[in-house]
Amino acid sequence: MPSYWWECESCNKKAEFPQACNSKGVAHYIRDVLLPSSWDQDSLLIQCKRCGKKSLRITYEFPRLDKETLRVIHIVGLGNVEEPYVPMMWETYPLSNPTDKCFDFKYISGRSLFGLTKPAVFSLAELKKLFETYREKTGITDFP
Repeated sequence: MPSYWWECESCNKKAEFPQACNSKGVAHYIRDVLLPSSWDQDSLLIQCKRCGKKSLRITYEFPRLDKETLRVIHIVGLGNVEEPYVPMMWETYPLSNPTDKCFDFKYISGRSLFGLTKPAVFSLAELKKLFETYREKTGITDFP
């Protein structure tokens, strides 16, 4: 299984990006689906081919001393389809404790996965814009 995959919250079926959503991988999905849709959060939950429920989420292993598997709830970012550098904030939850929400700051440059393993750095103005975008796209208003 690649480093990012789709996994069903209902039946735990795992699927690689090409089989789940006709995308080559997570960076392509961000570039081809999320960015053009202006971070449409409905794109982060797709239908499972096994159980038929709309419950497939992007899933990945977070590199800690003891690896933690995380599922993506929301992804928002700055930039647009013309810009190669796209810093993002991913809201996730660990499979070991689904009520524990985590925020992972990442970036992509072009379609490279390199930045997905490195932290994104934001200025105060960029962080404010990212939080505004998060509130706007998720409808969660009590976020900082």
